[in-house]
Amino acid sequence: MSSAFNNFRAGLPPPAECLAIGVGCMELTMFGLAGLLNPLEFAKGFGVPMTPASSTASHPGALESSPDEKTKSEKVKNTQEAYIAAIAARNLQNGILLLTLGCYARDRRALGIAVAAGVVTTVADALIVQAYGVKDAMFGHLFGVANSLLIGGALLYWGRDDKLW
Repeated sequence: MSSAFNNFRAGLPPPAECLAIGVGCMELTMFGLAGLLNPLEFAKGFGVPMTPASSTASHPGALESSPDEKTKSEKVKNTQEAYIAAIAARNLQNGILLLTLGCYARDRRALGIAVAAGVVTTVADALIVQAYGVKDAMFGHLFGVANSLLIGGALLYWGRDDKLW
């Protein structure tokens, strides 16, 4: 029984590579595809919720929005959705890159550089949420910063043949 487990374990990549592949899967699905399919909910989770079209620019005392207000409201909604889609597309690209480096190229150092470079976008996201969004959502971005530094650092520091792995 233990030899079967050892054979199974021998075929797996080291833990840091498994975690990086997991980050790639999350970037691809939860932070990429989900953002493209449902931008309104993704924006809430990101920490910068979109303003619903119904709450934009209706002058006080009006019973019905004017055609100008409706057009402006629709433009605001489309712009917000475009920004959220751009964030989701960036995450989708990051997920594909991490999965390609981790599963296809199996280049530990390149994977480490790609994961560690993710700290740039996660810090930027955290600062954007702090400045313009829901402050409570910043924790998720700080968690991403820690993941980028720890997993990327582990991939770059330890080699595949080190005794630790």
